[in-house]
Amino acid sequence: MKTVLVTGGGGALGRAVSIDLHARGYHVVCGSRRLPLDETSLQLEVTDPLQVSSAIRFVNPSLIIHLAATFVDEFEPAFATNVRGAMNLLDALKESDSTARVILVGSAAEYGLVSSEENPIREDRLLRPVSIYGLTKSWQTNWGVLCAHQGQDVVIARIFNVDGPGLSSRLFVGRIDQQIREVGAGQRQRIEVGSLSAVRDYISIEDAIHQLMAIVDCGKAGQVYHVASGMPIKMRDLLGKRLAMNGLDFDIVDEEASRSRRTGYDVPVVYADITRTMALITEMKNGNN
Repeated sequence: MKTVLVTGGGGALGRAVSIDLHARGYHVVCGSRRLPLDETSLQLEVTDPLQVSSAIRFVNPSLIIHLAATFVDEFEPAFATNVRGAMNLLDALKESDSTARVILVGSAAEYGLVSSEENPIREDRLLRPVSIYGLTKSWQTNWGVLCAHQGQDVVIARIFNVDGPGLSSRLFVGRIDQQIREVGAGQRQRIEVGSLSAVRDYISIEDAIHQLMAIVDCGKAGQVYHVASGMPIKMRDLLGKRLAMNGLDFDIVDEEASRSRRTGYDVPVVYADITRTMALITEMKNGNN
């Protein structure tokens, strides 16, 4: 049985990925900052190189899904987790002569400045991040590609936006889901959001995992693959659908640009070209036939 280490395994996507991998026959170990809950999890602070080295020796994985990240808008902690964390992981694998495949999970925030006519965005498009999160994620990608060219089995899965239950309230979907629950519980009357004019690319957690598994099975080392729907949706429409699912009307929404949690430039439209990833899914299906 192959062993997989999922860093950031305590998050919504990490939990869902772990369940799927277990169903595929992997022995799954979740690494998280939280204390381990059972024998399938371990405490892992990716910013600590000694702890990372110890985890690699203990788990001896053949596959790593590196989801650990922080959205905090401060350079030092963002660099420590989003860049140094990946470096610690890849250094530990190199030191232990491990041939494990590593899927580094990136973000659409790496693209940054995007004009409407550039969409759908391809993986080889120039990275011009406009946030600390996007900047540090782009550095993670570049380090991963460098390590791949030096012989390590590193693949980049660049996720756009996931949609599903249990997401962090630092993300738009997690934030509105929390407010909708509070409305349902009588704890608030209004939904408060920033500007809803932006257009984004959202993919369900289930579809995101399907694409991730195609990248795991068929992705080429040193390549970047999008995890996305390839379909643009305006944030206002996304919220409207969420409200309708819960029997709520849009007239309870208070929209005010100053409430936005984004700092600096907010990309008006960005969505993915998923041609490269769809080719992997076809390859995976053909391989299973």
